[in-house]
Amino acid sequence: MAEESKEPTTSEETPKKEPKTKKEPILTFSGPEGASRIITLMAALAIILQGNTAFWTNGVNSFVPGAPPGTNIFFVLNIICGVFLYILGVIIILMIGIVEISIKYLEKIEILEKLYRFEFIFVFAGLTILFEVLSTLYLEPNIPITIYLSVLLGGVLLVIAAILEIIKDKDVIKPSKFVCLFGCGYSVVEAIILFITLPLAFSNYWDGSVAIIVVILLLLSLFEKIKFIPYEWWMVLILGFILWGWVNPVGSISGGGVGGTLVLISFILMLIEK
Repeated sequence: MAEESKEPTTSEETPKKEPKTKKEPILTFSGPEGASRIITLMAALAIILQGNTAFWTNGVNSFVPGAPPGTNIFFVLNIICGVFLYILGVIIILMIGIVEISIKYLEKIEILEKLYRFEFIFVFAGLTILFEVLSTLYLEPNIPITIYLSVLLGGVLLVIAAILEIIKDKDVIKPSKFVCLFGCGYSVVEAIILFITLPLAFSNYWDGSVAIIVVILLLLSLFEKIKFIPYEWWMVLILGFILWGWVNPVGSISGGGVGGTLVLISFILMLIEK
């Protein structure tokens, strides 16, 4: 008896699902280049925050309707500065390249990523510092603007990011150490301002002295001169937190010193570098 030939059964083959390729993160930390972009992102967030303060707190909420001419000039200036700082912050975020725009007619905005060069970062830093300084004129127009260094965080971070972009291929210094050195220098400036701020107060001398002592300890740690002050993340965190929470350019307001903020940012970079 002849074997019956088995005909192949025709069954619709279900298409195989292609394995999903893991999307690479838009912003990766790879050496100095990554450090520069991370600091630029922090700068953009600080700029938007300062713009919000200038626009609402020091601008719209302080505006006095029907006041004599000239009374509201500084409040109007703050509103204008706030708008420009908002715009600068958004442009800088788009310039970093961490936002993917898939909306039609808006995809051309991604051309801003080509502006991420140290020349343009310096330009944005200059514009940011200009508007940040103008936004503080309402406080005390007769007092030197350097007293209000705490509002310049966004511009200072952009300056650091631009410098890191310049030296990223030179292997001169680790980004975390560079930012820490910058923070030490800025803290010294803040301490000097505390010593000369009027009215003179014992608390100003105390805070300024603490700043100088902490900066010396940080420098000894950076250059590894003393064994019991090692250059480790926990040491940078402790000293940076003292500068941030204790020392600031006004003296009467606790927290917010730019020098201490920079040292804390260097602590974050240290963790990422390891």
